[in-house]
Amino acid sequence: MHPAFLDDEDQIAPPRTVRMSFDDGSFTLRSPVALRPYARCVGEWLERWALETPDALALAERDERGEAWCGLSYGQLRRAVGAVAQSLLDLKLPAGRPIAILSDNAVDHAVLMLAAMHVGITPCSLSSAYARSQDAGRLHGMLAVLEPSLVYASDARIYAPALAGWSGDAIKVFSRHADTCPGALAFGQLQRGQETPAVREAFEALVPDDHAKYLLTSGSTGRPKVVINTHRMLCANQQIMAQTWRFLGQEKPVLVDWLPWSHTFGGNHNLNMVLCHGGTLYIDEGRPVPGLIDKTVRNLRDVRPTMLFNVPRGFDMLLPFLEADDALAAEVLARMRLAFYAAAALAPSTWQRLEALAHRVRPARPLWLTTSWGSTETAPAVTTAHWGL
Repeated sequence: MHPAFLDDEDQIAPPRTVRMSFDDGSFTLRSPVALRPYARCVGEWLERWALETPDALALAERDERGEAWCGLSYGQLRRAVGAVAQSLLDLKLPAGRPIAILSDNAVDHAVLMLAAMHVGITPCSLSSAYARSQDAGRLHGMLAVLEPSLVYASDARIYAPALAGWSGDAIKVFSRHADTCPGALAFGQLQRGQETPAVREAFEALVPDDHAKYLLTSGSTGRPKVVINTHRMLCANQQIMAQTWRFLGQEKPVLVDWLPWSHTFGGNHNLNMVLCHGGTLYIDEGRPVPGLIDKTVRNLRDVRPTMLFNVPRGFDMLLPFLEADDALAAEVLARMRLAFYAAAALAPSTWQRLEALAHRVRPARPLWLTTSWGSTETAPAVTTAHWGL
């Protein structure tokens, strides 16, 4: 049995498909519903919510002791983005050269990424695994392809060693311990920028087909390749989601999410969904691996998200905790509309266990399990499911 809201056209678009047949026997399926107007660029979402809901929490992360949540409201996020954007303009970075971000999801990471996009500088978030590897050669190869004008990471003590031996001339910026890396800037210096009209001018000059960000393919079939993501791609994808999952316009999404911004699932699908709808993203420092999954469980219990996005392994790692504690499961699932998986197929046994768990702790409200199909490291959605499976 699927959730009742899937039959409510105010919350979910009814599924409609048009088939186009061709002489060779092939055919395509498409939606007959036209895409409505959408944002010119990613920064328009931030501008909107900073004006309409400036006190609403946008991003949160655990403090350095791993205890309290701390973060930025939409008003604070816009001011931080403006300050860092001004500092980037003041650095007079060479035109056409991106910013490389080497470390994990964090509020500083988001501020820098959004600030760059706000004034037409293209950021590229790389998997932190490359910078943490014993062999920095792969990272250096990626940087050689990107030719960044600025390289950022959270902690110089962790990430600066990976840059040793790299011949690039990029400015190095770190949130912590920048003084241990000769010539590096502290991120705090960028945060102290005083926004001038130059930020607004650069923002207004953006057009939808400008490069918003770059993502790198995994390189599983050779060297990683740089994939261009335009503002049009990113904004159109969120409009697709808004028109199919209509409840997003009525209930702001609240996510607990670990999925890395170096990949399209976490960085484009999830983070952008929160920004587009003025929701809240709690950055999960946990991972679906032994020793870290406990942090995810704690965060889910604290926040009680409205949706859960994960890879199949993530659900497999979570289920034993939830199945062993009905009170925990009831808290975690209390507000959850859906559980969404991607990156691989969900095993039928995992699907059945999730449904059984939801039926046990909230029998009147079945949990919607869903997925979509997209293109790796792009906007990313090619399809979106808006019906029960």
